[in-house]
Amino acid sequence: MTSFSRIDKDQLRTDCRFYTGYKPCHKNDGCPGCDEYRPRGEQLLVIKLGAMGDVLRTKAILPALKAAHPVSWIVWLTAPGSEVLARDPLVDEVRVLDTEGVFALRGRRFAKLLCLDKDAHAVRLSAELDAEQRYGFAPTLYNTITVWNEGAMEALRMGLSDELKFRLNRKPMQQIVAECCELPWAGDRYGLEISEEARRDAAAVWDSLGLPRGRQVVGLNTGCGPVFATKGWHADRMEEFLRDAAAREDVTMLLLGGRREETLHRHLMERAGPLAGRAVFDAGNRHSLEVFFALLERCALVVSADTLALHAAVALGRPVVGLFGPTSAAEVDLYGQGEKVVTDFSCAPCYLKKCPMGLPCMEALSAARVWGAAERVLAGRAGHAQPV
Repeated sequence: MTSFSRIDKDQLRTDCRFYTGYKPCHKNDGCPGCDEYRPRGEQLLVIKLGAMGDVLRTKAILPALKAAHPVSWIVWLTAPGSEVLARDPLVDEVRVLDTEGVFALRGRRFAKLLCLDKDAHAVRLSAELDAEQRYGFAPTLYNTITVWNEGAMEALRMGLSDELKFRLNRKPMQQIVAECCELPWAGDRYGLEISEEARRDAAAVWDSLGLPRGRQVVGLNTGCGPVFATKGWHADRMEEFLRDAAAREDVTMLLLGGRREETLHRHLMERAGPLAGRAVFDAGNRHSLEVFFALLERCALVVSADTLALHAAVALGRPVVGLFGPTSAAEVDLYGQGEKVVTDFSCAPCYLKKCPMGLPCMEALSAARVWGAAERVLAGRAGHAQPV
C-alpha cells in the first residue's frame, strides 16, 4: 500500500469508478497497487428523456449493452423525474437535462452515444457531444430529424407511417429500441429498484387501511398523464368495475393514483357506497413516486391503462391487465405476466389526444371485458382473450 503523500500525478488512477478527486474513496490509502481498482472503461451515453414509462421500458436494452461492453461506465441523460433510473445496477451515472447536466457531459469522450428520443434538445445534443459512434436519432441541417445509423431507420419509419405503426408492427417497443441501437434482442426484461424505506412506508399505508385478510388485493390505477388523457379508462367504467369486482368475497379493490386523481378517487369512493371501507379502499394520492411503486408491488393484480403504472407493475413482476385504446398494444410487452384488453374500435390505435368521433374508445371499453381478463389472470390463465 502506497500513501497518497508519496504518489505523483501520473500514478493516480483517475479512471477508477471509486475515484472522485475531492474526497477519499475509502477503499485504500493509495492508488498504486490498490486491489479495489475498478476501471470505468468505455463511457457510453444513453439519451432518453421521457416519458417516464418509456424511459423505464428502454432500460431493457441495458443487459445487451453491458454484454457488448463489459468494462464500461453507462451514463443516462433524462428529463426531470429520474426515479425509474435510481439504484439501477447497470446505470452508473444519471444526468438530468438542465444546464448542470449538459455541462457535465461536455468535454467527455463517449465510445457510444445512443439517442433514443426525438426531442429537439436530445437530437441536437447527439450531434454536439463528442462520441466515436452514434446511434438513433440525429438532427438535419433544417432542424428536423433523421438517423445516425441504418438500424434506426425502422424506428424513424414508424413515426412517419401510421399504417406501419398502427397496423403492421408487431414488435414491442423494447425490441424496436434495441434494433435502433444495433443490439441483439433476446426479450430482456427491465427492472425497477425500490428502497427498503419506500417498502416500509408502503407497508405502513397498507396496514393503516385495514384491508380484509384472506382476500386478493386488486390495484386499479386510475391515473393517466394530462398530455395524453384519451388513453385513460373512463370514470363510469371504473365505477362499474369496482362495483362488479367488489361483489366478490375473495377480492379487495384498491384505488391507486396521484394528486391529479384526488377528486376522481373521492367520486369513486362516494359511488362505491357501502362497499367503501369494506371491499373498496383508497390508497391515497400524496405518496412519493417510489412509495407508489412499492404499493403496486404489494398487489396481487394491477389493472391499468397504458401508462407508467402498467409498465412499473410489469417491471416489478406483478400480474397485470393492460387496457388499450388509442395507443398500440403491440408495442407493450407484458412478459407473460398478464393480459391485454384492447378496444374493438376500427379507428384504434390513433394516438390522437382528442377523439374526433365524440365517443372515446376507452369510454366504450366495458367493465365486463376487463373483469373477465382480471379473473383469468388471477386464476393463472392469462392471455387467452386478447393475444396481441
